[in-house]
Amino acid sequence: MKFLCSLALRTAFVIALSFMLFACATVLEQEREDKARFRIADTNVRLGLGYLQQGREKAALQKLKRAIDAMPEYAEAHSSIALVYIRLDELDKAEEHYQRAVELKPNDGAIQNNYAVFLCGQAKYAEAEQHFLAAVNSRRYRTPAEALENLGVCMLQVPDLEKAETYLRKALQVDPRLPGALLQMARVSAENKRMMSARAYLQRYQEVSTPGPDGLWLGIQVEKELGDMAAVREYKTLLRQNYSDSNEMRWLLEAEAQERNEVSGQ
Repeated sequence: MKFLCSLALRTAFVIALSFMLFACATVLEQEREDKARFRIADTNVRLGLGYLQQGREKAALQKLKRAIDAMPEYAEAHSSIALVYIRLDELDKAEEHYQRAVELKPNDGAIQNNYAVFLCGQAKYAEAEQHFLAAVNSRRYRTPAEALENLGVCMLQVPDLEKAETYLRKALQVDPRLPGALLQMARVSAENKRMMSARAYLQRYQEVSTPGPDGLWLGIQVEKELGDMAAVREYKTLLRQNYSDSNEMRWLLEAEAQERNEVSGQ
């Protein structure tokens, strides 16, 4: 009897061990398959983004579709293919893939920020604000200041100057040398007729970045209001020398022509 019991126990142990080994083998096989799928998906995402940078949208789309076929749950593939659809002006498809990316990886700040930028471009400001804030609050997101800057710029498009200023100030609290936020704060200050503040932000902006035509044009307006005509002439010279084909240069020529007409008509 003891022999039979011992035999039964050994048999049960062997069966249990067999099941455990089978389960382990199955798990290991699944892990190998998952790693293989990820490698295929990630490689195609990288290739797709490379093609997109080269302006080869069709090739990019093909690679990113392969990435999604290999790994439908890969959020970065959905976020990346949305960029291609934006370039192709297929905005419904872009939004569909952004939504899927956010569903798959809601705590990814970069995906939230990119989707929010897209929504702002579609004038969906309330939704955009929610996703920008989700990006800012994502613990692993390394550039919350940029998301706050983007949010501030988005609020300027509403336009909501109060919210824009709030978010831009928060961006500068995180990164005081953020060029875009400094320029936009100069613009908000000018809109609110706080010209000394606008000048100060422009000066800080010029310390960290080479002014573009928009910054130079804003500088002209600010210094005119402050009555510093030497600074106005300096801004005008920089605009003529560096951005002769810009819209801002055209506005300057039109403004100067109007001034001449007003003087001659007196």
